[in-house]
Amino acid sequence: MGSWTEFRKQNRNFWKNFWKYGQIIILIQLIINFILVPVLNFMANGINYLGNVNYISYSNAMNLIMHKPLVVLGLILVLLILLLLVFAQFTLMLVSFQAIKSNASLSWWDYLKSVSKNLFGLPFKAFGFFLLYFLIITPFGSFGMSSSLLSKVKIPQFIIDWLFQEHLPLGILLVILYIIIFYIGLRWLFVLPLMIFENKDIKDAIIRSWQMTRGKILYYLGMFLILIGAITIFVMVSTSIFIGLQAIIDNVSFLKAIDFPMAVVNLTIIQLLNYCVSLYASAISVLILLSHTHTHYFYPRKNHRSHKWFWGILGTAVIVSFVGYDTLYFNDLLLTPPVTISHRGVDDGNGVQNTIQSLEATAKEKPDYIEMDVQETKDHQFVVFHDNTLKGLAGINKRPSQMTLNELKQTQIHENGKTTYIASFDDYLATATRLNQKLLVELKSVPGNKKDFVKLFAKKYQKQLLKNKDMVHSLSYSYIEETKNLMPKITTSYILPFNLFGVPFTNANAFTMEYTTLNQSFIENAHLQQKKVFAWTANDEESMDRMIFIGADGVITDNLSELQTENDNLFNNTSYTKRITAYISQMQDPFE
Repeated sequence: MGSWTEFRKQNRNFWKNFWKYGQIIILIQLIINFILVPVLNFMANGINYLGNVNYISYSNAMNLIMHKPLVVLGLILVLLILLLLVFAQFTLMLVSFQAIKSNASLSWWDYLKSVSKNLFGLPFKAFGFFLLYFLIITPFGSFGMSSSLLSKVKIPQFIIDWLFQEHLPLGILLVILYIIIFYIGLRWLFVLPLMIFENKDIKDAIIRSWQMTRGKILYYLGMFLILIGAITIFVMVSTSIFIGLQAIIDNVSFLKAIDFPMAVVNLTIIQLLNYCVSLYASAISVLILLSHTHTHYFYPRKNHRSHKWFWGILGTAVIVSFVGYDTLYFNDLLLTPPVTISHRGVDDGNGVQNTIQSLEATAKEKPDYIEMDVQETKDHQFVVFHDNTLKGLAGINKRPSQMTLNELKQTQIHENGKTTYIASFDDYLATATRLNQKLLVELKSVPGNKKDFVKLFAKKYQKQLLKNKDMVHSLSYSYIEETKNLMPKITTSYILPFNLFGVPFTNANAFTMEYTTLNQSFIENAHLQQKKVFAWTANDEESMDRMIFIGADGVITDNLSELQTENDNLFNNTSYTKRITAYISQMQDPFE
């Protein structure tokens, strides 16, 4: 009951000053998205370029530390600047909102002076704390307290899947760790406000925040849950109304004349509502943070211009951009259908991964490509297999490189209620050729591959791969560079498990990016280098739609038929209702 009362209080506070709060959030977002993020990306890319570093990954981290210390120091500097900017963002929002609550009339210069005072007043040791602090409160991004500066701080989905599917105890440990982090995040909610408004040092702020939240975890959690529930209900109801309206227009014959303009109007309204909801979530979250902060912070009262012309121009530009985007979207001038790629040759568990059995079944659905994995055997042949060991599929605790090709071909493997045999790449390629099915071949960088692994592969298969118009990709940067040198006419793609430091410099024709950290900025920068981007592994409607809308050239998926359905819904003479529904499914979460 207390949570509901407090939520209503902060809700009234928001609506009393909603225009002022909205201005603060919008201006901060503009500064971050159009100034700070591009500058940070430019700095990181510039450091890599000047240091002659082509890529950054877990595989070359130690080499960079040993041989490129200046590059590492430069990237650490960028990280420290990022940390300062995140601190500045949160500080600016807290100071600005508190000023509005206090009915102070301040200029942006006053806000910036206050932020500068807090920034330069930090002791050097505070950097380590705030790195931990902002990582701790990152889970609250789903409650509206997020920062696009920290948007890449997440665990890629494939790691989570790997933990829960193959290492369940580690997955359970991860859940426990998240619960602990979530708990600490709640207990540390007031650390930053206490440091800003009560001039407490880090230690005292932590102790005080811990005392303030003692016995009140459910109280504060309740407010955030009420916020989530209220916004979820509003979004569901409002979008359903406009989708329902469009469905009526699409299906009533005498309304067909206005179906296109009404689709633009309905989608534009939905976009505006979603953005307003996002502002509301952010504002209420900050007000909750300030709800129990007792401050004597001094705000000078000054009169300053409101710049209504600026907001008028900005509002007009936003509406025009939405209308323009929607017009292009409904006229099929904005999106292109992505290449459909079946991950490990299966569709919704229709066979055992990476086998001829699943290849034949999936090829009937006519994907553009079937992605599969190749490793080297003990007798230097090539086998189609993904895992480092046979334990998961065959119950044998050996690596493929510890068995001959003949031994592997006689090994049964089990998955999805089906049983079959491991396939040689010769047999797999021959079957794909017979079925006229193009392949995306992953060269697995695993223990047991010899130094001439790529050379042997290229010598044996280059001619047939080129004839079939197959592609090659790999997590190993050296494998890709070597493949491109040995097979220059074969389309190659460098696999990236996460998007952190911009677009690598490579001779590859494309990038294969883990979908949870892939964004439109990376794709646009890759396209400037005339390189395509394939997203892996998007397995649900929402993630597929998001990959399509941010411009991915191809989508690798375990659910091929669902991806093909999404392509049909978006590109093959579908109704405006379905197009609006598809757009909504990939819209940014209002809490982020």
